[in-house]
Amino acid sequence: MKWSTLKYLFKEGIIGLWRNRTMAVASIGTIVLCLLILGMSYGVGTNIDYLIEQIETKFGITAYIKEGLTELEILNLRYEVEQLEDVASVTYISKEEALKNFSADNEDESLFEMFKEDNPLPASLEITTVDIKNQGQLIERLNNIEGIDETVYFQNETQTFINIRNTVNYICYGILICLIVVGLLLMSNTIKLTVYIRKREINIMKYVGATDSFIRVPFLIEGMLVGFIGALISILMVTFAYDWISEKAANVSGVLAELSLVPTAEIISSLIPMYLALGIGIGLIGSMFAIHKHLKV
Repeated sequence: MKWSTLKYLFKEGIIGLWRNRTMAVASIGTIVLCLLILGMSYGVGTNIDYLIEQIETKFGITAYIKEGLTELEILNLRYEVEQLEDVASVTYISKEEALKNFSADNEDESLFEMFKEDNPLPASLEITTVDIKNQGQLIERLNNIEGIDETVYFQNETQTFINIRNTVNYICYGILICLIVVGLLLMSNTIKLTVYIRKREINIMKYVGATDSFIRVPFLIEGMLVGFIGALISILMVTFAYDWISEKAANVSGVLAELSLVPTAEIISSLIPMYLALGIGIGLIGSMFAIHKHLKV
């Protein structure tokens, strides 16, 4: 196909989009909603996985060691823990190191001098897991080891994150399917209206020998443009919204202050091809459906 012909067909697609701008805006709006919900589901799921990964590496499991163990017994205890399934790494924290860390966390060096002679903090093993899903079984095995007094880990927090991710995904995917159907119907009606408006022109084109593809392509271009515009708007909205959320999340305090969200650039770079493919795909499929049903060429 010649370049001049392609330019003409593309121009006709733009003209058709402008002629039916009211329906086109409705179609674009529906596609934007579809993509925003998809982005929400993806963003929540990706960030929860990222947060869980950080919890695994930054917090993991703390196993407090019973008082009175010799250095050799502690070495044997550490070796025994390292051999357990699902253990990624084990770090020994002595009583003195625990007190130093406590003083640093509270930004009060006098605490170390105050309790140096009579340190109330126990020694511990800081354990990171291979897979946080198996943390519960690992805890049971650790509690059965002689020499371990108590274990502490973020079970409730991690399980809450997992539950939130699953709930958001179920809700978002359900809404997404409904909106995709609505988007296809709106896109189909937009093309149907274009076919009706250009009915006389199409008949003349057929009479003078225009090929089927020559008549169909402008409608397909119109649908793809609607999808592309919807994808572009969605990308801009998600970028600004995610930047704002990231900025607010950076100001939280407490344990969550040590965690971070996935960088905006990483999220957006993943969403751009997804948005473009889905947005243009909805526009193209809706157009093809309308052409097949309403354009008898």
